[in-house]
Amino acid sequence: MKILIIQLRQLGDILLTTPVVRAIKDQIPEAEVDFMTYPMGRLIIPGNPLIQNHIIAPQEGVMAAMSFARKLREKHYDVVIDFMATPRSAVMARLVPAYERIAFHTSRAPLFTQTIPRVRSDQYIVREKFQLLKPIGITSSDVRMMLPVDDRDFDVPRKFLNSVPELSESKMRVILSPTHRRAERRWPLERWAQLAIWLERSRHAKVIWIWGPGEEEEIDSVIRLSQGVGIKSPKTTFRELAALIKESHLFIGNSNGPSHVAVAMDTPSIQLHGPTSAVSWCPMTERHRALQGSDMAAISLNDIQNLIVSSSVN
Repeated sequence: MKILIIQLRQLGDILLTTPVVRAIKDQIPEAEVDFMTYPMGRLIIPGNPLIQNHIIAPQEGVMAAMSFARKLREKHYDVVIDFMATPRSAVMARLVPAYERIAFHTSRAPLFTQTIPRVRSDQYIVREKFQLLKPIGITSSDVRMMLPVDDRDFDVPRKFLNSVPELSESKMRVILSPTHRRAERRWPLERWAQLAIWLERSRHAKVIWIWGPGEEEEIDSVIRLSQGVGIKSPKTTFRELAALIKESHLFIGNSNGPSHVAVAMDTPSIQLHGPTSAVSWCPMTERHRALQGSDMAAISLNDIQNLIVSSSVN
């Protein structure tokens, strides 16, 4: 059986779709699974031993799209599963010759051979994705994500940690991730600064501020607000960031890409949610917890402090 999975973007969504691959291979070991993403998927998919081919869809350009469409028509799959069902992904799914094309039910249902009603319930998004496997007879409860990291990915993080004795010797290294591309999903920087001060002074933790492209200025601002508490991480690749999170004892962040990386690395984590559903985006286990507010400002510093003190991540 040849199966194509389509999840073009975003990094967190691509990562959250990787448990689907494991579910397929666990129950149909002989299946060949290909995974289609935009170029950003190169940060996550390569090196995954369960994926046969990583197919890169063009994000822009009419000529590139036409060339890609011709190549798609040459491929033959038994099953195509589109986890997005957006206008663009649905057309891509339709261009692929396949016996079955499956997606959640939307206005683009005529482009698929079978659509599944999206049941809105309080469940982790990975479990929701598993619903699209039922038409091919697959069920799963294993929500573990797959993000391959190797020894080379640990070189930069370990060099960074070893260069700062208080970090390398600390028994509680805490990653703080205060950024998000959407303002309404950011906990106020002043609260992040207060949290950093509390962690170092009251919990004897060492704080590491992480950042990605375009976020360094925001991190510099929160360090100033915290009166210099914490250390800014070095510039890293996506997988080096994953390795740094793996080398830490606790992750606290907005509902952003790194929060899903923390879950993938199984580093104990606390996610902060305002407009996004905590239950949908966090597995809500002993190691991975979340706080929900009517908006981000509704989450108090005391809420986080109590969760740290009372949970197994303390």
